[in-house]
Amino acid sequence: MGEDRLRASDADREKIVEQLRQAMDDGRLSLHEYDDRIQQAYAAKTYGELTPLLSDLPVRQNPPKAASRIPPWVVIMWIPWVAVNALCLTIWVATGAGYFWPFWVAAPWGFALLIPTAIGLTVGSQTTSQR
Repeated sequence: MGEDRLRASDADREKIVEQLRQAMDDGRLSLHEYDDRIQQAYAAKTYGELTPLLSDLPVRQNPPKAASRIPPWVVIMWIPWVAVNALCLTIWVATGAGYFWPFWVAAPWGFALLIPTAIGLTVGSQTTSQR
């Protein structure tokens, strides 16, 4: 009960507004109810004023984020490499599949992409684990 008298932060208010938005998206609140509640959320000074805004809504469980999700910048960086090397392999096969010259396109470029990818993924995983 003592916690209801504690002052709420802006981050606390934003969490409540996000939960209200999810409830509206799920069809649990009308646009008018949502608008009324977010006005009350932004005007709230204490946890006691925020708690009633969610009291008639079910607790929503957020799905866990996939830990191995590939960042979009990695995909964007590697798509040209895959496309060009697929073209080179097609040309190599179409011209008789002799000496495997596509290696000289794939290997240096792939190695050049591998370095920033490894660094970016390592640094990115360290920053997310610190949050």
